[in-house]
Amino acid sequence: MLAADFISFADRMDRCWMEGRLPELAEFLAEDVVFVAPAGTPRSEGLAPAIESYRQFMSHAQVNRFQTGDRIVTVRGDTAVIEYRWQMDWTAAGADHAENGREVLVLARRGEGWRVVWRTQIPQ
Repeated sequence: MLAADFISFADRMDRCWMEGRLPELAEFLAEDVVFVAPAGTPRSEGLAPAIESYRQFMSHAQVNRFQTGDRIVTVRGDTAVIEYRWQMDWTAAGADHAENGREVLVLARRGEGWRVVWRTQIPQ
């Protein structure tokens, strides 16, 4: 895959959760995916907890804007890292929120495709 293919992969994955198509995340995430949240929040392991984390957020938040940029792709053999900047505005419990940070996705070749095996966000 070319760098543009990995960027498209990340964009399609982000559209899944933003559009509420959470079961489709299984096409992007490995069964043994690890999510590490910022600020010392406990990490989660496995596909079901990963998808649940998106469901929990989307169940109480309305995303008003989500924008990405500054994408960097590094590929080494059967491993790829996609890094990108994101900005998001959302409303939850009647309050407006705005955050930005960097997403880091580590992908591994699984069979004939690629799957996210590690995800973390770095607040900025």
